[in-house]
Formats: sequence, C-alpha cells, structure tokens
Amino acid sequence: ELGVARAAAGSSWRTRLQWAPGLLRTLAIVAIVVALARPREGLAIAVLPEEGIDVVVALDASSSMEAEAQSGTTRLAAARAVVEDFVATLEGDRVGLVVFQSRALALSPLTLDHKALTRAVRNVRSGLLPDGTAIGLGMSEALNLLRDSPARSRVVVLLTDGQNNAGEVFPVDAAQIASTLNIRIYTIGFTGGADPRFNATGGVDEATLKNIATITDAEYYNTSTQQELAAAYEAISDQERSRVGEREFTSFAEFAPWLVLAALSLLVVEAVLRATALRRYP
Repeated sequence: ELGVARAAAGSSWRTRLQWAPGLLRTLAIVAIVVALARPREGLAIAVLPEEGIDVVVALDASSSMEAEAQSGTTRLAAARAVVEDFVATLEGDRVGLVVFQSRALALSPLTLDHKALTRAVRNVRSGLLPDGTAIGLGMSEALNLLRDSPARSRVVVLLTDGQNNAGEVFPVDAAQIASTLNIRIYTIGFTGGADPRFNATGGVDEATLKNIATITDAEYYNTSTQQELAAAYEAISDQERSRVGEREFTSFAEFAPWLVLAALSLLVVEAVLRATALRRYP
C-alpha cells in the first residue's frame, strides 16, 4: 500500500508539472524575440568633427604685393588680415606658414599654436627675401613641411598676385610631386588694385594656377577684393571639412547576447525535464 501511495504521489506530481516544459519553451521564444530587437542601455551618441587637417599657407611677399588693393590697404595687408581669420577657423588643426619672393622661407612649421602662427603672419612683409616671385619654390617649401604629415587631409593654400619668374623649380613640376604625395594645392590669384586690363604677362598667371589646382584635385580662386579673398579661404576651409567628414561614436550595453544565452538555457532545461522527470511513457 505504501508503494502504491508513493507511485500515486509521483504520478500526481508529474501531472501537475506537465505545463512546465511548455512554459520554458514559451519563455525561451520570448527571450529570442526580445534579443532580436537588440535592447540596449545607456545609449550615448556623439558626433565629432574628424580631426586631421594639416594646412600650409604659402604667401607671395614680392614687392608687387605692397601695391594698393583698396581703400588704402595693400594687397599684402589684406592677405594678412584674411589669413589671420582663416587660421582662427582651423581649431584643432595644424597650420604652417611659408613666404616666397625669389626664394622661399618657412616662417612656421606645422603647429597647433595658432597664436604663434598669427604673430608670424603679422610679421610677413616684402623684403624678407630678394625680390621676385618663385611660386615653384614656395610650393616646394610647403610640400616639405607636409610630406611626413600623418594627417588625413594635407593642404597647401597658395596666394600670389603674379607669375613664376624666379627659382629653379617649375610650378607644374611641384604640382606633380604634390599629386604623388596626395597633397592638394588650392591656388588664389589676388588682383586687388590691379589694372582690369592685366593679362598673364603683366599680372596673375591664371593658366598655371588653374593647372596646379587641377593636377592636385583642388580649386583655383580669382579674387580682386579683400571680401572675395576671405570668401575663397572660407570655401577652402568648408571643402576640406566636408572631405574628412565626421565620425559617430556610440557607447552602450548590449543585452541581446544575455537574452540569447538565457533562451538557450531554458531550452536545455526543457529538454532535460522532458527526458527525465517529466518523461512520458507509452
């Protein structure tokens, strides 16, 4: 009688728990469905501008840049003012400075110290070097500052009011080297105060400046006022920003792996129960 009672109790226990495997499977399915929705906690998204633009400003300091541009301001003074504003927009980027006449001189290496760079710009004047316009040498000196740069974007912004008439480096040859190094050279022709009838032999050599920009996948800008000059530098800054783009950083805790693990555990428990304690006999 005792054995019969125990058998009846065990049978009753198994009967009462017949629903357990089904519940475990249902919970496992729910866990998988929720896992597919990829629940997260502490989602934080930060869109940051991509750093990594190295810029060298190459300024023509020949005597012709001391000619009046507008309202009593010389071309060189207008260029200095615009370059100062341009440098102020390059927060987080390194900037270098090269001036050229018949020779080229690096007044500042690539630096994050924009205040020091601005002081160097303010000190640019004609007469630092023997007179002339060595555009090719100016480009070469700028490329020398950039050649070992690890920045994603490497750029030269060259401004002149004339044509190459000095130095042993031809501008187009320097442009080919820049292209090989994947360095873009934006060129700006500044004709402020010039006779509107000027041509390539008496003013800016637009054909060469356009060719330099084309070879290096950049742009040429023809400017005649300080406002146009400022717009050119702003366009260059915007274009380089758009090239490097932005990066999106996310930080969160993923719950999906834990839910999948829980689902698998529930299915294992279900299988064990069906094979042991809740096994059905024919």
